[in-house]
Amino acid sequence: MPRFHERLKKLRIAKGITQKEMARYLNVIEQAYQRYEYGKREPKYDVAIIIADFFDVSLDYLMGRTDSPARVYNSTITEEQSKSATPDPYPQTPESPIEEL
Repeated sequence: MPRFHERLKKLRIAKGITQKEMARYLNVIEQAYQRYEYGKREPKYDVAIIIADFFDVSLDYLMGRTDSPARVYNSTITEEQSKSATPDPYPQTPESPIEEL
């Protein structure tokens, strides 16, 4: 799976912008941005978020954890999904009623 620096370069070229323009957008010096693309350095978390937002890809894609660039915009799950995913640690059953205060 491609690594961060490979994805970054590919996305920048596909968008048709220069390293200098990208560095200016990220408010870093050009050499710092070049180090990102050469794999010599990785950006701080907040900068990685800005990069992912700029290219409209997920952080997982940018960092090489998935091959799907799709971002999750609505991660809301239904109450039913939540209940099935996380069992209630304090179930109310007839055998263990909750006393009223």
